[in-house]
Amino acid sequence: MPRLLLINPTDSHSGLGNVRATAFPPMNLPYLAAVTPSHYQIEVLDENVEPFKFREADIVGITAYTASVHRGYQLARIYRDKGVPTVMGGIHVSMLPQEALQFCDAVVIGEAESIWPQVLADFEAGRLQSEYRGDWPDLAGLPNPRRDVLNEGHYGWGSLQTSRGCPMDCAFCSVTAFNGRRFRRRSLDAVIAELKQIPQKKVLIADDNIIGYSKSDLEWTRAFFTRIISEGIRKIFFAQTSIQFGEDRELLRLAAKAGLKIVFVGMESVNPDTLKSYGKNINLKRLQQNRYLELIRNIRTAGIAFLGAFVIGGDEDDRRVFHNTLKFVNAAGIDVLQITKPTPLPGTRLWKELSAADRIFNQNFPQDWKDYRFSRLQFKPAKLSIEEVYEGYAYIKNAYFSFWQTMTRTVSTLLTTKDVTATVIAYKFNSSYRKAFVESDNYEYATRPGLKDKFDPRR
Repeated sequence: MPRLLLINPTDSHSGLGNVRATAFPPMNLPYLAAVTPSHYQIEVLDENVEPFKFREADIVGITAYTASVHRGYQLARIYRDKGVPTVMGGIHVSMLPQEALQFCDAVVIGEAESIWPQVLADFEAGRLQSEYRGDWPDLAGLPNPRRDVLNEGHYGWGSLQTSRGCPMDCAFCSVTAFNGRRFRRRSLDAVIAELKQIPQKKVLIADDNIIGYSKSDLEWTRAFFTRIISEGIRKIFFAQTSIQFGEDRELLRLAAKAGLKIVFVGMESVNPDTLKSYGKNINLKRLQQNRYLELIRNIRTAGIAFLGAFVIGGDEDDRRVFHNTLKFVNAAGIDVLQITKPTPLPGTRLWKELSAADRIFNQNFPQDWKDYRFSRLQFKPAKLSIEEVYEGYAYIKNAYFSFWQTMTRTVSTLLTTKDVTATVIAYKFNSSYRKAFVESDNYEYATRPGLKDKFDPRR
């Protein structure tokens, strides 16, 4: 019986996922396990929740994001040096396969489920190829991921995927390049059947946008939440979606009744010029219509906490963006705040544009990939100094995570959502984000005097 070891490496700066209350199991490795022939003995090592310890294996598969790929290469070399065939995949490897082949024996480009059985067949026949390319198949035949290969005790949440692909082309996002521009849904029956098998009470819906991008997608989402209610499935959900979710009050009511307690929404910016440069046209239209506050309020009053994500420090931003963002966050009552720096990930439009202009620094690859983690700036914005960006982030986080703002915000979440569970989840998410910030090398900017004088125009 051949031994297959599947590894999910982590960068040393992981924050949110390393706290059990906000730890989410990976989806890609259980999917690979599901299409692995039954005569294999499978182990999964997720460094996000357990430290690496060498395990004997006959073949090793490693997935990686850009920020964790350097660690992935280190692990691949450990096994490769011992003569164990190593295969790497994931979004970074799919964008830069020739780089990865310096450290492993084979790469899988794109979605791996359709090609993985062939990889293993070639391994067993002693003819492992250097490159395999998966396609973007219809999801009707996608098997349920094998959760039994995970140590479920490490994860406070379960994970469920109902769709793949995105027709958008946001400048900083590589989802379209990896999962395709066609939005593909799984069948509702298959999703509901899988949901019933998830052991955790809390479930992350790992789609990039639970409501999709068309009227038929919206109807699928409505049917999904209706089935959960009618079949008495009692779960707590966390989903990603777009600001458009706030436009359908009936869908919000259904989602909340079905157990949706918090949504992640990529707000990206309160600067219309920045939204335009990012290609975030859905948001730009609502911002120009002055509907941001209304749509966020609709979501929150339905009983769903709002996690707003912002990407600040692009070429269209100046020093005013930090106070304007904080002012908006407070006015909107955003329950959980995530702010990141625009990071040129391989395969994105941002990467291509900045590379063409020779504006990206820290290019001692693969070592420098560990700094492409959304908290480190890799280029100088047109209207801001590097120092101003780091100080501006600290200014926002000092205010948002202060004791009094935390207490006030928690009360606001409870009074607006009228939901204790949503309030507790929001509080724990913020605690995880704050912990990650305090423990990061960016925290020294938070201790600098005069940040309010520098960024608050009222002072």
